[in-house]
Amino acid sequence: MKLLYVTREAPYGDNEGFILPEIDSHIQAGWDVFVCPLDGRKLVHRIEQTVLDRTMTKLLISPSICAGAIAQFVRTPRLALDTLWKLVTHSRITLLPRNLAVWPKGLWLGRQVRLLNIQHIHAHWIAVPATMGFIAASVAEVPFSITAHRYDIAQGNLIPTKFEAASFVRAIDEGGASELAMQARSDQRRPIILRMGVNIPDQPAPSPPDGVFRGVVGARLAEKKGYGYLLEAVAIAKQQGLAVHIDAFGDGPLEAELRRKADKLGISELVTWQGSVGHETLLERIRSGDYHFGVLPSVTARDGDKEGIPVFLMEAMAAGLPVISTPNGGIRELVAPGTGILVEERDSDAIAAAMVRLARNPSERRAMGTAARDRIITDFSIEARMNQLRSLISKSVTSGPPYRQPVPETQQDFRKVIV
Repeated sequence: MKLLYVTREAPYGDNEGFILPEIDSHIQAGWDVFVCPLDGRKLVHRIEQTVLDRTMTKLLISPSICAGAIAQFVRTPRLALDTLWKLVTHSRITLLPRNLAVWPKGLWLGRQVRLLNIQHIHAHWIAVPATMGFIAASVAEVPFSITAHRYDIAQGNLIPTKFEAASFVRAIDEGGASELAMQARSDQRRPIILRMGVNIPDQPAPSPPDGVFRGVVGARLAEKKGYGYLLEAVAIAKQQGLAVHIDAFGDGPLEAELRRKADKLGISELVTWQGSVGHETLLERIRSGDYHFGVLPSVTARDGDKEGIPVFLMEAMAAGLPVISTPNGGIRELVAPGTGILVEERDSDAIAAAMVRLARNPSERRAMGTAARDRIITDFSIEARMNQLRSLISKSVTSGPPYRQPVPETQQDFRKVIV
């Protein structure tokens, strides 16, 4: 199977590390996987050269993009104009510029799909990445599918149009599936709920040393992640005689504000801002045995953005860490009773109480960590999830209409095609 992943920035950047294990799983299953980000340059993660060699790293617009778009337009003018018409007539006025911006690259990508004999396109995010995947799949006449998360669902970018064109739309939690169904037409198929999965280490993380009580959080420094409430909770715990050290991995728009808040609360010595790191580095730290718990006090942002099921929490639980979080978005579907502690959103006192509880009850903490790891092994293994995804993709290829004739093998050299 030749599969193309369309992403926002993966394998580049630091916000889509959760997609890389999916790609690796497909490769391990013997599939030939290509990747095309909307844009991307900064390499953060440790990536297999095989993936980088098959990543179509192109700007949204360039001479080669324009040349490829024109070539594809000349070859399939009706299909190209049909996608343009749908973008213009179906897009919200606020989203139209974003969709039009990817039209040339979508045509260019469709040409690459045809020349490489790619059989299926899978786009992560039902926002602009899925727009580009929709354009490419339409002009190349191959099936495509979408994984929708959460912010992208709320954006409402051509969702009925994409449902109509896609072989299937995957939601990663029940809440996301409900929101998608509300935006799709009543006569369209419902989304498939297929949760994210993670690689599970052979052994849980070693027990941390006695003395310093330490937690870990890995997320962007953004409103939805609730960092401000975590800082307040650390200050409250400190007032109660418990020093909780937090290692925060990630960067984002609130970094300066959060650093100032930590200073103002008098907890700067308890919070270490680790910055943005690659996915493998974060996994190594989670599994290092340095931490007693993972924490992510997510909230619904002012613009309505909320969580799906955060991969960071899954990975912490897979390492045998109990977690502290909120029932935001799909988190309640992950953190079952006995695997961690859920508190109400924006409740700093409750977060502090949960940290104190874990610190003062080591046997309960260890039992929660064991249950958390068992939960991931049973319900969130990436191999089980990707076997299901591969089955859906294979079905779309074998049961779909007779697509375009393959290009002769002599024309399929990737390095010669991507120009």
